[in-house]
Formats: sequence, structure tokens, C-alpha cells
Amino acid sequence: MVQAPFAHASSGEGKAAEGGESAGVALPAHVFELEKVVTSIVLPQDRMIRQIAADVWLELTAVEHRALVSRIQPKLLNAFLRDFQRYFYRDTKYRAEKVEKGKRGYHYEAPSLLTPPKPKLDEDGKEIKEEPAEGDEAKPLFSPFKPTTDRIIIGLQNRLKATCDKILGPGIVKSVQIRGLFDQWPNER
Repeated sequence: MVQAPFAHASSGEGKAAEGGESAGVALPAHVFELEKVVTSIVLPQDRMIRQIAADVWLELTAVEHRALVSRIQPKLLNAFLRDFQRYFYRDTKYRAEKVEKGKRGYHYEAPSLLTPPKPKLDEDGKEIKEEPAEGDEAKPLFSPFKPTTDRIIIGLQNRLKATCDKILGPGIVKSVQIRGLFDQWPNER
């Protein structure tokens, strides 16, 4: 029997990321890990079925937004399912017609997470907390995500970010990150 690790949605603030090069890097509290988005696309004329599963993380603009996102998560996941189906429908038709059977699947693994910068220390070894001066803006939260170069993922992340802005309101979600996308065609096995 093989046991694989799994994660629950937002199962804690600052938990260590699992797997690969990212192991040991703690997620900042403003990063929200959604439940896995899983959908199927069916082309009845071609008798094709495509199953897609993706790990989606939201980078929030403030830690306080976690409560709002966890309360509205089911509505957000339904909207993401619709986005995935619309985004990949035409691609599914293209792959069914043009790509050789057995080579249609698509797999994406996100780049490893960045490590946060080391805090500034004073002579005694205590962390220096910088308070913004009056009138200055607060220092932006550290983003642990490297940008991806995969055009499919960039387009999907932009689409999901627009959906977040519609549902949650602008300024709540800084970015949407696809951490893994697994695509399989069950009728080709």
C-alpha cells in the first residue's frame, strides 16, 4: 500500500510546503491554499473525456482576508470550475483532433517557493521592526512565488484572478497561483 500526502484547504497559517525543492519553506499567513479544483471536460461527438485537477493558492493582500476567503470558498471553487471548463474546452477540441493519442496529457509543476528574506537584527540579536512613518504606505507582504513562464498557466492565473476580483472584490487577492495541474485522458489508457 502506498500512502501519498494530501492537504486540506487552509489547514493552517504558516505551514511548511510539501514536496520537492519547496520542502522546509513555510507559507506566509497571507497565502490561502484552496481545495483541489477537479473537473472533467466531455466532447460527446468525439467520445473524448479529459480530467483536470489543479492545486490553486491565493496570495491575499492582508492576513485579515483569510476569514472572508474561507467563508466564500465554495462559491469561489464553483466559479473556478466554470473557468477551467471554459478555458480548456477549445484546447481539448484541439488536442483531440491534432495531437497524437497517448501524447495529449498535460502536466505542470510550479517553480519552487522563494525563501523569505532574513530579518534585520540589532546589536543584541533582536529583530528590528520597522514601523512606517506617518503618511508612508505599509511595506508589502513577502511573496514566496517565482513567476512562471508557461503561457497556459499565466493565462489561467489571470482569468482566475479576474474571477476573484468579481466575487471577493478588487484588492482582496494579490495573485492566484497554480501550483500543480494534472491532465489525463482516461479513454486513452
